[in-house]
Amino acid sequence: MKLLVYSSVYPPDPASVGQHIADVIATAACRGHKVRMITANRGYDDPSIRFPSYELGYGTEIIRLGWSSFGKKSYAMRLLGQFSFTFQGLMKGITGFHPDVLFISTSPPFGIVAAWLLAKLRGSSLVYWVMDINPDEAIAMGLVRCHSFSARFMECMNRTILRFAKAVITLDSHMVGRLELKIPFDKCISVVPPWPHEDIITKKMGSGLAFRKEHGLDDKFIVMYSGNHSWVHPLDTLLDATNKLVHRRDILFLFVGGGVEKKKVERAIQRGAPNIHSLPYQSFENLGESLSAADVHVVVMGEAMVGIVHPCKIYGAMTVRRPLLAIAPDNSHISDIIDGRDIGFRLRHGDVGGVVQAILTFADMDKSKRDRMGDKAGALVWTHWNQAVLREKVVDILERSAD
Repeated sequence: MKLLVYSSVYPPDPASVGQHIADVIATAACRGHKVRMITANRGYDDPSIRFPSYELGYGTEIIRLGWSSFGKKSYAMRLLGQFSFTFQGLMKGITGFHPDVLFISTSPPFGIVAAWLLAKLRGSSLVYWVMDINPDEAIAMGLVRCHSFSARFMECMNRTILRFAKAVITLDSHMVGRLELKIPFDKCISVVPPWPHEDIITKKMGSGLAFRKEHGLDDKFIVMYSGNHSWVHPLDTLLDATNKLVHRRDILFLFVGGGVEKKKVERAIQRGAPNIHSLPYQSFENLGESLSAADVHVVVMGEAMVGIVHPCKIYGAMTVRRPLLAIAPDNSHISDIIDGRDIGFRLRHGDVGGVVQAILTFADMDKSKRDRMGDKAGALVWTHWNQAVLREKVVDILERSAD
């Protein structure tokens, strides 16, 4: 099988979408398939970071396009990068490689335009991996109006791709429900959650003590939020809770990663918050050690984002066997995972008092009890979100689509 893949993010960029696509590509290449990857040559979060324009090895050809990422400082700059990547990706796809299957995800959202046109021109099967749903996300965030031209155009393209695709994959049952409103009832949607990278995490997973020592955090009870600080998962409730816990000098809130919401964290630090510490994204190879430095991991799901995006970071926290503090609505994928399983606490957005009480409960809890909660979380990963099984499942879908 010849497989052509479009994604504006790809390793070494740390974005989750790119990491998961890289796993699928590696599995496909191991099965003997020939893969061409078209991606951007700059970092999505930090466009000053450049990657090699061309790489070849292990059955995979990686082509990175210039002028395809201008960062996330504004919605306009993100759109400009998406349009540039879409146009260049279409031009590059027309020449030199005739794919049996074209594999596209939702980064960038307008990349589906190039994928649809190219699949039509080449007669290729199209497999669409829906990791977030637009224009639903942009509308829910207030970035575009529901009746605007851009929203109506994106909705039209999404419905067209969903109907045209040989196979559709998404991440959870809530997303399936939203997608089913856009496509014919006879279209089968496969659910494949975004697996944690337990092979990398556990290989480098220690006690977290080295990470703590490196950053001067040896004696702290660390409440960690790690990953993309995004508009879609607002941090206001957590940041308000930090104000209520200034008197607890033993408790430190550690924010690791980047994104537009990171500005709120940096402003709190500039105002003199003594219990907040900020670090950039950690290298993929160091992920196990950095995640293990937490005593408790925070995961957040925006109220308006249920069925639109998926809370990927929860799996990494569970893999390092740490208890969870979730800020999420009742009917969500996070509530599906946490409620009734004794692996952490879940509070609603705005319940600052509840979040404060949960953190105090964790901090004052016997460590052996926290460890038992973390062990239960880790066991769930191995039974429900096993990386090896889920990677193979995606490649199985790609192979069936090539028939």
